[in-house]
Amino acid sequence: MKLLQITAFMIAALLLMAAPTWADSRQDAHRIGAFAGAMKYCVEIDDGREGRYKMARLRAFKEVDDMSSKRKVDAIIARDIAYDRGRYLGRKLDRNHCRQLVKASEWRRFFN
Repeated sequence: MKLLQITAFMIAALLLMAAPTWADSRQDAHRIGAFAGAMKYCVEIDDGREGRYKMARLRAFKEVDDMSSKRKVDAIIARDIAYDRGRYLGRKLDRNHCRQLVKASEWRRFFN
């Protein structure tokens, strides 16, 4: 009986240690999907940088393509919400915010 309790405790501990990684991966999927939706919205409101927004969006799509199916769904939902609402992670998108997003260091990986 004691061995069963120890085993159950070990399994629970392993699951709890893995939970933050799973949550982080869902956050990454949400963030990347929202970025792709924001770039689609930015193309419509800022003609001057259309090519750059499209490039960033395509690179984000490539990253989404490498995700597991559950994470892809999260990214696609976040993309659609960001585009429909014209918001990126809660902040309203305007021309200046769009330009800041493509210049932000966290997204430079999309332009390598």
